[in-house]
Amino acid sequence: MQGEMEDAGKILGDKGPRSPGMVRAARVIQEKMSVIIEDYGRLLEEMGSLLIIGEGNTREQVESQARGVLERTTSVLKGEERSLLAVEEEIYRNIEDSKEPLNPHPDESFRAGVALCKATVTAVVDDLTPGTSPREIAEVALAVQEIVMDRISRMVMASFVDYLLTKVKETQGEERRRFSRDLHDRLAHEMTVVGQSLDLYRALAERDPRRAEEKLNLARKTAHEALELMRKFSRELRETETSDGLRIALENLLRISVPSNVESEVVFEGEEEHLPDYVRDQLYMVLREGVRNAVAHSGTGSIVVEVKISPREVVALIWDHGLGFESSEAVSEGVGLSSMRERAELLGGSFEVTSGAEHGTTLKVRLPLMREKAR
Repeated sequence: MQGEMEDAGKILGDKGPRSPGMVRAARVIQEKMSVIIEDYGRLLEEMGSLLIIGEGNTREQVESQARGVLERTTSVLKGEERSLLAVEEEIYRNIEDSKEPLNPHPDESFRAGVALCKATVTAVVDDLTPGTSPREIAEVALAVQEIVMDRISRMVMASFVDYLLTKVKETQGEERRRFSRDLHDRLAHEMTVVGQSLDLYRALAERDPRRAEEKLNLARKTAHEALELMRKFSRELRETETSDGLRIALENLLRISVPSNVESEVVFEGEEEHLPDYVRDQLYMVLREGVRNAVAHSGTGSIVVEVKISPREVVALIWDHGLGFESSEAVSEGVGLSSMRERAELLGGSFEVTSGAEHGTTLKVRLPLMREKAR
C-alpha cells in the first residue's frame, strides 16, 4: 500500500501522460458528474450540512462549486493541469473564480469536501471494478482522493480567509453601531440640554437675570460633562487595546465601562507570556462583550472578571449578582452570547453560561493554549 501511495503521488506531480486508469477515471467523472453531484447533495442532507440547510446559500451555488472541483480533478487526471499550486495562488484563484462565494465556517467546508470525495471515489471505483486489478483500483482511488482533497483543502483555506474577513467586518460594524448608539443616547442628550439652556438664558436675560444666570451655569456644567464624556470615549478607544497586556486592558475596561455605583474587580492568576497575541485579543473581546452585557442588562451591584492562565489553557469567568435569566432560551440566544460562543469555538475552546433568576449570571470561557501530545 505504501508503494501505491508513492506511485500516486509521483503521478500527480507534473503535467504529462497519465496511466490508462487515470484517463479512465477522468472519463468516468466527466460522464457521471451529474450523478456524483446528486450523490454529494444527498450526503450533505444526511449530515445536516449548513451548506444545504443554512441561510444565505443556494443549492445552485453548492453544486456549482462542486462541479468546479470535479472539472479541475479531471484536468489533473488527464495531465492537463498540475494538482499542487502554491497556497497563495490557489487562495486568490478560488476567491476570484467565485462570483458568489459561499461563506460557511471552515469546518462545514471541510466536511462537505469529504462528502464530495466519497461520492467521486465511489463512482470511479464502481466503474473500474470489473476487470481491473486491485492494485490499479487502489492506485486510481488514491489519486482521485488526493486530487479532490487537495483542491478542497485549498478552497477551505480561501473560505477561512473569507470567513475571518467577514468576522472582522462584523466586529467593526458592531463597534461603530455601539459608539453611534452611545453618542446618540448620551452626548446628544447633553448637547440638547446645553442648547435649551442657552436659549432660555437669552430669553430671560433682561426680565429675570437670576434665572438667566442659572440657565447659563447649567449650560456650562452640561457642556463640561459632554466634554468629559468625549474624553471618556477617547480613552476607551485608546486604553482598551491589549498591547499592554490583558490584565491592564481588563482593568481599564472596568474603570471606563462600569458605573461608579457598581463594584468591580479583576482577579488574575498566571503568566500572560503563555497567551499568544491572537488568543489574548479574542479573549479580551469576549470578556468585553460579557462585561457590557452585565452592565446593560443584569442590574447587578457587582461584577468580577477572573482569569486563570496555565501553560496548557486559559480559563476566564465573569460573575455578576444581577437579575439573571429566567429561561434557557434567553441563555442560548441572549444579547451578544452567540458571537462570544463563536469566538471561543473558533479557537478550539468552549463557552458556557449559567444563570438563574435572583442568582445572577456566570460566563465561562475556556481556550486551549497548546495541543495535546500524541500518546
